[in-house]
Amino acid sequence: MNDAALADRAWRAGDAITAIEAADRALAAALDPRAAGVAAAAAAADGALGDATARWRGVAEMVEGVAAVEARGRAALTAALTGDRNAATAELAGARAGLTHPAPRGVTVLLNGVQAVLDAVDGDLAGAATRLTGLAAATVPPDPFAVEPWPELAAEVVLASGDDHTARAMLAAHDGHPGLRRLLLVAWLDLRTGRLAEARAGLAAAAGGPVLRRDALLVAAVSAGLARRTADPAVVARTWHRIAPVVAGADVEILQVDLWGELSVSAATVSAPAAASIATAIDAAIRRAGQPAWALASGLWWQVQRAAATGSAYAAPAAFPGGSAYLTALAGSARAWAEVLGGRVDPTAVRGAGDRLVAAGRPWEAAALCAAAARRTDDPTTARELLGAGRGWRGKGGRDRAAGPDGLSEREREIGRLILDGHTHREIGARLYISPKTVEQHVARLRQKLAVAGRAELMSALRSRL
Repeated sequence: MNDAALADRAWRAGDAITAIEAADRALAAALDPRAAGVAAAAAAADGALGDATARWRGVAEMVEGVAAVEARGRAALTAALTGDRNAATAELAGARAGLTHPAPRGVTVLLNGVQAVLDAVDGDLAGAATRLTGLAAATVPPDPFAVEPWPELAAEVVLASGDDHTARAMLAAHDGHPGLRRLLLVAWLDLRTGRLAEARAGLAAAAGGPVLRRDALLVAAVSAGLARRTADPAVVARTWHRIAPVVAGADVEILQVDLWGELSVSAATVSAPAAASIATAIDAAIRRAGQPAWALASGLWWQVQRAAATGSAYAAPAAFPGGSAYLTALAGSARAWAEVLGGRVDPTAVRGAGDRLVAAGRPWEAAALCAAAARRTDDPTTARELLGAGRGWRGKGGRDRAAGPDGLSEREREIGRLILDGHTHREIGARLYISPKTVEQHVARLRQKLAVAGRAELMSALRSRL
């Protein structure tokens, strides 16, 4: 077996190191599309998505027919993930122009996925997540050269929208043992919703095996966030120096502005040049993407957090992107932070901003705002009240959404209401971004808790409780 064939076979088998070594040997000897494809996929897995785009474009020029369409589709996907809408749109158009009819099903799924990611970048996050979830259920084999499986990519789109509850449900819906990427996304979600013990446990569960840099960036962000939440500068510094080599050289992904924002805040208290470099890269990704409101709001939020971490003054922009409840919460709290960092403490405004952050699933940030305001007020009574509010909010982070007096969880009540509305398991799954099988599992638990057997009994029990 020559090196190009070995590289292709090893990559498909999940042996990335062997694949990359064989691909490099093959490309050193001659241009080979199989080796070049492995090198492109490896670049994407290593966080170098811009390089991956260029490599896939090169592969497309080396081959013809379906193989060229696939290469252009993969180039379009990596470009879209970096927020390079112009390059992604051009590659997608080139791929579609090369389609034969009838086209292979796997190729059309790939191109539809690229379009969904572009729709997400443009702001249709909910619609894009729905379409990506549908592609995940398509009866085509997974693409071993794709950047990421569709289910995880759909969850990242929802995470970018700030809908943590739906993202958690999506990440919990899997058959068998979850893969590394999914474990790390759950750990990231746990961190940002204040479930710090669960985030640590998630990192531990994901440890032990080889991790390529795109996944290692998630490890780095969760590690940095956990260190920041200890409020110990020595821990933050040690963590930053440990993760800095992982961060250096990787491309900012537009759907992961929050991840990069967390890394920038960690760097801000340790290395001003590193923080400035990350902040510049975040801003560049947002500009490439056309400054969609959701990404712009996230970028501005992390500007506030960097200022808060260093105690610097921050001038909030006159127009902070709003729209959804999540973006409105970020806007209000950003303005409150700006006032606090400027030494102006309005306890009513601070508590209001904190309430909105808690409602948006950010209890730790609400507590941090209160603590910062308490440090800057000259009124001891106000300081005590703010610190008390912050302690109460911080305690909300580790709690799951509680079951009601009927013993049903919030998710079970949600599914029960949809059942009463006449929706099928498939329709419920599509609405909640979970699989029909997961809906069936929830319905089974509903029947058990309500002590009912058939559908008629279930409907009757649900009507009496919901």
